[in-house]
Amino acid sequence: MTIVALCVVATILFAQAVVRLRRRGRPDLADWPRIVFFAAGIALMPIALIALDEQADSNLAVHMTQHVLIGDLAAALLVLSVRGPLALFVLPAPVLRPLARTPLRKLVRPKIAYGLWAANLGIWHVPWLYDLALRHEWVHYTEHALWTTFGLLAWTILLDDRRTVGQRVALAAAMFASGQVLSDVLMFDFQPLYPAYPDVHQQQLAGVVMMAEQVVTLGTLTFTLLRPRLRPFRAVAA
Repeated sequence: MTIVALCVVATILFAQAVVRLRRRGRPDLADWPRIVFFAAGIALMPIALIALDEQADSNLAVHMTQHVLIGDLAAALLVLSVRGPLALFVLPAPVLRPLARTPLRKLVRPKIAYGLWAANLGIWHVPWLYDLALRHEWVHYTEHALWTTFGLLAWTILLDDRRTVGQRVALAAAMFASGQVLSDVLMFDFQPLYPAYPDVHQQQLAGVVMMAEQVVTLGTLTFTLLRPRLRPFRAVAA
């Protein structure tokens, strides 16, 4: 299976990066928490795309679960595992250097990353395109590839310590607001929006799944970023 092969390749690249950094005397940059984050993130990919795939064809809530797992939770864990110097060791230098000089580096800008992420969110939830992905495997594979790609891109910025807290919180807020629009449509529209999924209760549950996942991931990130700035206010109040 393609997804299994990609996960194996990613694991090999990550493992050799960890080994190289540890041999250079920097186990602090390739510690066990990073290994755990990577293992969890990479494990979510086959769980979402293989274990849940059959149910996702007939259940909109499960299909939505696939999207939030690969586009948010797995992406966040994978970026968390390789951020910092470790990222420079994942790919071989002959591959990394040309990439650093291409226009692709411009994608790692908050406005561009958010625009791509939001456009991907909106486009793939247009009813006819959503149903098209169920009828044609290559469209379905493209959909999942884009969810993963733009999720990784957005979380690369959200977890980048070199950016200001304001920039990262603003991006998280924009992503949550965009997701909330879709969640509200799914939860409060009492007519089925997708011909392939006529069950309105599944549709409403799909909206709840998306909202809950964003509260957990984006909410946890925002709380972590703002917590140090809230301590002085708590001290004054006390």
